[in-house]
Amino acid sequence: MRFFSFWLNSLKGRLALVTSLVLVGFVLLISGVLEHAYRTSLDEAKQRELQLYIYTLLALAEPEDGSLVLPPELPEQRFNQPDSGLVGAVLDGEGDIIWRSESALSMPDLQFYPLPQGQQSYMQISLPGGDTNYSSFRQGVAWGLENESPFTFVVLEDAGPLRAQVGQFRSTMWQWLGVGALLLVLAQWLVLRWGFAPLNALANALRDMQQGGSDRLEGNFPRELRPLTDNLNLLIENERRQREKTRHTLADLAHSLKTPLAVLKGLSLEQDTKTAGRTLVDQVQRMDSIISYQLQRAVTSSPKSILRGLPVAPLLDKILEALEKVYRSKPSQVRSQCSEKALFYGDEGDLMELLGNLLDNAYKYGNGEVTVNIENAESGRKLTISVVDNGPGLDSKKWQEVTQRGVRADQQQPGQGIGLAVVMDIVESYQGRISATPLPQGGTEITVVL
Repeated sequence: MRFFSFWLNSLKGRLALVTSLVLVGFVLLISGVLEHAYRTSLDEAKQRELQLYIYTLLALAEPEDGSLVLPPELPEQRFNQPDSGLVGAVLDGEGDIIWRSESALSMPDLQFYPLPQGQQSYMQISLPGGDTNYSSFRQGVAWGLENESPFTFVVLEDAGPLRAQVGQFRSTMWQWLGVGALLLVLAQWLVLRWGFAPLNALANALRDMQQGGSDRLEGNFPRELRPLTDNLNLLIENERRQREKTRHTLADLAHSLKTPLAVLKGLSLEQDTKTAGRTLVDQVQRMDSIISYQLQRAVTSSPKSILRGLPVAPLLDKILEALEKVYRSKPSQVRSQCSEKALFYGDEGDLMELLGNLLDNAYKYGNGEVTVNIENAESGRKLTISVVDNGPGLDSKKWQEVTQRGVRADQQQPGQGIGLAVVMDIVESYQGRISATPLPQGGTEITVVL
């Protein structure tokens, strides 16, 4: 059990075990088929040989008083030699032996059933009182013009040489099959080693990366492993980016809090309590805003999903429904086109944040008309988002300004001015593209490709 458990816990072991079992089964099957075919061929050759002896006896037989007589000396000398292993006999219609060769004098009585005219029989037999097997061929004939005298000619030959041939063939066959099996096992081992070389290279690359030798999986991997290595590299890169982003966010948070903390340290509550209290409230609010902003920045740009796509249409409907309630006092006519098959390969929170900010700006700065078009590109994994409003529009200079944190296109509108900056961070984290195109009739079309 431990042996099988050891092999079953390894892909190479599983394949080696299964292919070895298949090889053993194939060798056993092919050996049986070859031996059967060889034995059948020998039996057919022996049958033809014994039949030729029958024809020889038929040619020498002469009728005499309703019986047959054969000469005392036959051309085939083995018939004339006792214990030569070749025996001939003739039976009458009752099955009684009317003639048998000199080679059968020391053998026990031969007992055979007569055969009708034209019938032949070939088989392996053992005579009573003996331990020798014989190949037997019998043929029924009818003698005379009216075929009134039925006889059965019998020829027996020692089957020992035949069995020896089969045994020699079996021995030779197993020798060659053994050599072939060893060569196949060696070829199997070489094929498995060659076939699993990319997996070993992948394991070595992972080990090298774990030991700090590389930041990604490098190597010329086959196309079956490229989705795995590409996804692993993507996962590693996203983890590295998120770690760097967290470190940068903490550093930015610490740096941003230095000034409010310095102001709070310099407060003098004894000299001007009212002013100090107002300053305290302002700095606390500022610190709260800084912390909220940095937390929001930290949770954006989640690692990109590499396993499955997220349906976009349900999220779009949910966001539009919420915005209709928020801007109930300023309703907009929304034209939405999003295929039910459109998928986003990323984090759901990122998609909601991106769509929410783009659509919120379209509602906020538009003049009552919003058009949304979302579809997958030809590659299947790229998602194209287009949001069009009929507001005042943004030229390239204004677009560069409003994508900076804290800058708003319209200072009269409420907000913190970080919506488009968050969108830019999300697009950058997915290595996507974003562009804003002013329309001739007024308004702006913002296109995002993720």
